[in-house]
Amino acid sequence: MNSLQQNQKNLKKKIRFLNMKAKFNDTKVTSVATFSYVESFKQIIGLPTILEKGVTYKKAANSTFNTAEIIEYMIDANILGFSRFMHIETLRNDEGYKKFKGVDKLPSEKVCRDLLKALPTETLEELRTINKKILDLKSSTEDVREVCINIDDTVITIFGNQEESGIGYNPRYNGRPSFKEKVGFISGTDELLNVTLENGRHHSNYKFLDFFKICVNQLPSRYILKRVRLDRGFFDEENFLYFEDNGIEYVVKCKMYSTVKMIIDFINNNSKDYIWHDISSTLSVTEITVPLPKWQRARRFVIIREKIIPKNMNQLMFEECKYKYQAIVTNIDYLTPEEIFQDYNQRCDVENNIDEIKEGYAFSENSLVNHKCNELYLLIKMIAYNIHNWFKQAIMPKEIQHHEISTLRRIFYRVCGNVCGSKYYRYLSFSNNCLLEKIITYIQKQINVFSRKMIAVYT
Repeated sequence: MNSLQQNQKNLKKKIRFLNMKAKFNDTKVTSVATFSYVESFKQIIGLPTILEKGVTYKKAANSTFNTAEIIEYMIDANILGFSRFMHIETLRNDEGYKKFKGVDKLPSEKVCRDLLKALPTETLEELRTINKKILDLKSSTEDVREVCINIDDTVITIFGNQEESGIGYNPRYNGRPSFKEKVGFISGTDELLNVTLENGRHHSNYKFLDFFKICVNQLPSRYILKRVRLDRGFFDEENFLYFEDNGIEYVVKCKMYSTVKMIIDFINNNSKDYIWHDISSTLSVTEITVPLPKWQRARRFVIIREKIIPKNMNQLMFEECKYKYQAIVTNIDYLTPEEIFQDYNQRCDVENNIDEIKEGYAFSENSLVNHKCNELYLLIKMIAYNIHNWFKQAIMPKEIQHHEISTLRRIFYRVCGNVCGSKYYRYLSFSNNCLLEKIITYIQKQINVFSRKMIAVYT
């Protein structure tokens, strides 16, 4: 036998070894083995009951699934990353997930879509109330604390025909129809208070105070609103008057109107009265209290000056081109200009939060034609986000709490395993994985601790 024949023989052996027969009768395997711990968490906080009591719409008596069960299924799917309706079918066929839920059958993609179509408009407010209930429960396990709300909006490009979309400012796809999603997060702990699905033509400041009041209403009583941080799109005296009249601190980026530029020119032309304080090798700050034309009140402006470093050291720089400026308006009088600047920079958290909900929870996907259906599903995703955010902070090890959901799915949620045993003797079986073992060991202990804490809350 020559070498060619020998190689062919070896190849046939490898193919026979690898091209194995397949059987589809194993009911123990699951692609989401660790979701059992999230399910435990949901049971501890009483999510099924919250959903059952919170949504008034009732399906027909002969329906296989009730409204609360379908909504909870969509919440689970979004935590696990099955956000598209076509992907929900994958979870539906997961036998291990069915064991966690204690069911033999799960809602189909069509059942989920049909429910969103059938739900009345009143359900939008009911879902926000459910979200508030979850935040109230979370706050009951914490000390009373002051909070800051970061608010921003983001453009969601539409690639089909969706109701109430419009052509407005779109930094990436100029001229395409879009939605605008306005969001409000609690700074530091990242709870999502409110989200809207608006026409893409709307300006950021469109009905802002209505949105803000809902955010405040969503705050648990144990959270005391101290401050709000806003980008330049919300620069409007009507907003400032409302904050001032209601004793709310604000830190807002200024639009560079010609009047704001005149203030900067005035400061530069009166350098004896207004001193620039260096806060880094390229940044310096100063402040001035003045009213803009047509404003009812004078306000504190913190001006930040950034030195422009020429790309070519031999480049000629005119005096007026050496700096670029930004301005912040605030009603806080006990912080230095540098501290105001540093406080505003904490608003960048909201941009990270937006990336998280768009990439991790598919807030940028609105695949349904009906606007009400898209908004309902967006609010369900908001509830899913807040449940997982609470689970992450209360149950998970601190060293992985900062991970985004996409990373957590890779190292924790979307890990295959077997659901072995029965009843109280069930256990999960994984391949050897030191990191996963460490995480699960910690979570199992924390679930017991958290359970006792929630029992104390309910009693």
